[in-house]
Amino acid sequence: MIKRFVILVVLLAGALLVGRAQDKPSREIYTALSYGDSVFEPDQWLASAREENGRTTAEWRDDSISGLAYLGYIHFDNPIQPDQIPLVFTDDWFKAVFANYQGLTEASNCQLNDVTLHEFNVLQAGNRFSVRYWIKPVTESRVLTLFLMFPNTDIKNMDTYAKKLFPDAPVCAG
Repeated sequence: MIKRFVILVVLLAGALLVGRAQDKPSREIYTALSYGDSVFEPDQWLASAREENGRTTAEWRDDSISGLAYLGYIHFDNPIQPDQIPLVFTDDWFKAVFANYQGLTEASNCQLNDVTLHEFNVLQAGNRFSVRYWIKPVTESRVLTLFLMFPNTDIKNMDTYAKKLFPDAPVCAG
């Protein structure tokens, strides 16, 4: 009888611990990193992430193919409406994001359903890179930004990863 009681107590305690663990809110850093889970192969791409007051970021880097992906999960104190997005993500925004690169030129931009895509060319240490920069509202207070960068001679990898990230918005047409 005592043995059954002890087993029952252990089972109940375990159930309570599991229930409490499931009630904890997930850290946003895991939300940011999860965007790359099925995209960036962990044996090939190195991942890092960071939580800050105004944003949560994740980065994936594959130096063997000079690939870089950078996600910003931007926090807004007040709700942001889709029509306000162009007021935030202006030329000044992009100049700040790509301040460490030279020769930033926008090749195209387009609206694909709920995703805005900007395509850029940049120069870094004498090397030319193509950049695709997606902006997507996630909630009223969160906007996802993600850019993917590859050497402009490696459009194959750019297209492959762009389709994995945004199957319905991998590239602007034309």
